[in-house]
Amino acid sequence: MKKNQPKTNTIRRRFLHQTVFSALFLVSPFVHVSAYSENNWQKATTVFPEMEILNKDGTELYLKQFLGSPLLINFWATWCAPCVFELPHLDKAATLLKEFNINVLLVSTDRAPRQDVNAFLESKQIYIPSRGFDSKAIWAKAMNVSALPVTFLINADQTGSLSHTGIAEWSSTRMINNIRAQIDIIS
Repeated sequence: MKKNQPKTNTIRRRFLHQTVFSALFLVSPFVHVSAYSENNWQKATTVFPEMEILNKDGTELYLKQFLGSPLLINFWATWCAPCVFELPHLDKAATLLKEFNINVLLVSTDRAPRQDVNAFLESKQIYIPSRGFDSKAIWAKAMNVSALPVTFLINADQTGSLSHTGIAEWSSTRMINNIRAQIDIIS
């Protein structure tokens, strides 16, 4: 900043920055959580939604389509930096968990068109997990999602679940073993 710059410009600039930051924070329906923890599972007291959201190809997707095998469902958004950090780990975890008959579903809460979110995932080379699009927060509201990223581990008959708020390295051997152990607890 130049010495001869009027002080009022500095005050206006600071006010503008604070206003923009506050507006972005208030407009967002979710708060991102950046705490890292591998063993942050909490008993989830949620009703599993029966409403549909959209699948990758635009067809209807229901949670009951995953009945019969455990499901790791991650709520995320493109604007959430911790969520984006997790994506490669979730992609790799989907391959590793498939061996144990555990499905991985990424549910985007973005309001952007499905095609844009698909393009974003393709650009990050995320191919393996199933994809769901919840732009109206239908599932997110039903499952009491209030922060991102949040991940649910649901047992095979969808009668019990745990939630994990915050980022994790989902593909680490320790986390894969932790997920398998948690499935045994909630089944």
